[in-house]
This record gives sequence, C-alpha cells and structure tokens, in this order.
Amino acid sequence: MNRVLLSAAALITFTAVNAKAADLPFQHAAPTPILATAPLFTWTGFYAGVNAGSVWDDSKLTLSDIDSSFVLVNNSDNARFTGGAQIGYNYQFGGAVFGLEADINRLNLRHSYAEAFADDFNTGTLTAEQRVRWFSTLRGRLGFTPMERLLVYGTGGLAFGKVRTSTSYVGSGVDDGAPFSINIAGSDSTTRWGWTLGAGAEYAFTNNLSLKGEYSYVDLGSKNYAAVDPVRDEPNYNVKAESRFHVLRAGLNYRFNTH
Repeated sequence: MNRVLLSAAALITFTAVNAKAADLPFQHAAPTPILATAPLFTWTGFYAGVNAGSVWDDSKLTLSDIDSSFVLVNNSDNARFTGGAQIGYNYQFGGAVFGLEADINRLNLRHSYAEAFADDFNTGTLTAEQRVRWFSTLRGRLGFTPMERLLVYGTGGLAFGKVRTSTSYVGSGVDDGAPFSINIAGSDSTTRWGWTLGAGAEYAFTNNLSLKGEYSYVDLGSKNYAAVDPVRDEPNYNVKAESRFHVLRAGLNYRFNTH
C-alpha cells in the first residue's frame, strides 16, 4: 500500500512540473549578426567642377624687316589670375585610371612693349601688345592610384584660345629737307589652336567630392602678319606672335556616381 501511495505521489509531482514548464515562454537562440561590407571606392564615372589658379606668360613677339629683327620676350614672372570650369569622365581598371576632360578658363594675360627712338633726323615710338582672353583644352588623362582615394595622373591634348595682338610705329622726320610722317600698324585677333601637356593629383575626401592640383603648359602656336603704312609703301615690318603660358590651378570636382 505504501509503495502504491509513493508511486502515485511521484507521478503527480512529475506531471505538475512538466505542466508548469510547458507554460514558460520558449527561449529562441539570438541570431548571428550580419556585418555589411562597405563597397570599394572607384574613380569610374562622370564629374564636373570649377577651378582657379595663376598663369605665367611665356610668349614672344618678333618684329622683323628685310635687314634685321627685334625680339620682344615677355617677363614670365608676370602672373595673372585664371578661373573656369571642367567636365569629364573616368574609367578605373584595377589600379589604373583612364579619363577624358574638357575645360574652359577666363583670363586677361597681357604682354606689352613700348619704346621711343630718336636721332638727328627722325623720331618714333614702337608699341606691341598681345592678349589672351580665354583658353580651353580637351585632354586625355592617364593615372594610377597609390591609395584608394588618391589619383596621380599625366594629361595632354588639344588647346585653343582667343589671342589678340597689335603693333604700331608712329614717327616723323626729315628726308632731303622735306618733312615726312610714318604711321605703321598691324593687328590680328583669332582663335588659335595648339597643344597642352601637364600632370596633377586628385584626392577624393568624400564619395562625391574631390580636390585636385594641376600644372600644365599651353602652347597656342604662332601667327604671322604684316604691319604696314596705308600711305607709304615703306618702311613696313612683319610680326611673328607666339603665345605660350604656364598654368597652375586647383579644382573642386563633384562626382555623379555614389560608390
């Protein structure tokens, strides 16, 4: 009898404990967190931006007649401000970056000369001037990435710009006792074509914004024309106007891809 009672009590206790455990909430294991991997930065994509810097003139004017020539070389320390905008596209392949960029810049680069001449019979003043009002380039870019967000590149291609040159010689004198005057003038204003070559570096401090520094040498070629006196056939002289300059500028680009 006692054994029966003990067995019944044990069965009741076991059943009660199981029933209470069944009423407890089920505890799920915590899920393993999934860590998202940030996408790699890439230079591939379109961009546009603005730039500003300085230009140093390296131009030369050569005035010549049949017997002699007179070369006017500008002082290249004469720096001028330039500002403009650029647009381009890059394609990154591994650590190499290939690109194409076009820009246009405004400037007022002025190269001028004036000198007075006098002797016992003649006096005169010779003037010459050359101005570059704007220039534009269309360049390829080839670079590499020593760091993920740092691009070092070389660049080169076509250049063109508006160049105006003018010269005059105004004088008077006496020839065989008869007074005379000279008024020689010549000018040219054209869009000239040439080439450019340079190098630079660009750093992307966000996924969309990058800052660059760039040096380039621009050669807009030369133009020859004659300075003449409309009244007198002689003396006249020829002008060879060569337009070259150094450009050092910084730029800010907005990159349209969001990688």
